[in-house]
Amino acid sequence: MSPLWLRFPNIQTAHSAGKRTLLDCAPIVIFSVIMRNIFVLMALLCAWSAAQNQPARPTSQPRTAGAQASDDEVEAQLAKTAMATIQWEKASTPGMKADVQLIKKGNVNGKSVVQYRFKISGAPHNQPYTLMMWPITMPDPAIMMDGLAIAADGSVGCPPGSAKSCAQHIKGAELQLSYAPGIGEIYRHALISDDKKSRIFFSFVPFPIVETDKSCSLEVVELKPGFGLVIIRGKGFQPGENVPLHMQSYQDIHDATVKADVQGQFQAEYTPFVKARTTGVSDVSATGQRCAPKISFNWGAGQ
Repeated sequence: MSPLWLRFPNIQTAHSAGKRTLLDCAPIVIFSVIMRNIFVLMALLCAWSAAQNQPARPTSQPRTAGAQASDDEVEAQLAKTAMATIQWEKASTPGMKADVQLIKKGNVNGKSVVQYRFKISGAPHNQPYTLMMWPITMPDPAIMMDGLAIAADGSVGCPPGSAKSCAQHIKGAELQLSYAPGIGEIYRHALISDDKKSRIFFSFVPFPIVETDKSCSLEVVELKPGFGLVIIRGKGFQPGENVPLHMQSYQDIHDATVKADVQGQFQAEYTPFVKARTTGVSDVSATGQRCAPKISFNWGAGQ
């Protein structure tokens, strides 16, 4: 039998007792309340770097008030964001994994809303965990809540006797988070144990932008609002093959060659914005040995 602090009350039991649960509240409100308690934690990027045996990049010096970043500095920051996202799941402790499970889809104030629960495998159950998040509207990862626990069945929740921040939102209940995602928008999360020995990094795109050709596919993943930075994901290519990648916005053309991994997949960063333009359409194509998928997406204001 699980210890008391790992026993999460059944949702129906909570209802019959007159208690409110996450499912009683408007999903968008829940998420907004949690967001108000976020503070930035740069150490998360160090965590995934350490997991890859790579040194963390040095912190830049404070910028003078009013000073604007140079183009090189902006490009360096975008490249850092893209690489951190590409490496996100790889920062997990070996053998630990999160299964993201859709509970329901709905509509709140004219916006599509989705709700998820999370099942963790391979991680110890005797440690408190901190939930991290990295929305595309923030430059760095941040803490969402701490004091969470992993139950014997892998579900995540807040123990009934917790005095940590999770008790302000879901005390004694399972963690179920709701989002109002845009098309192609990625959500990045991580669960980090208090002793830092257990790390579960995971991400998902509720409404993906995907096009296929034969056995291959291309996906556009939004990393910055308005698709100011995206990752192009390719799947179904021949393992190890070099894939020519063509990306174009207006007359601005970027050609590159990416190498598919042993699973026949690749990921490549792309910044589609064009100077003197506020909106546009980008066309992306990849030419493999057995397929040639193409995909287009809108970027800029209003996206």
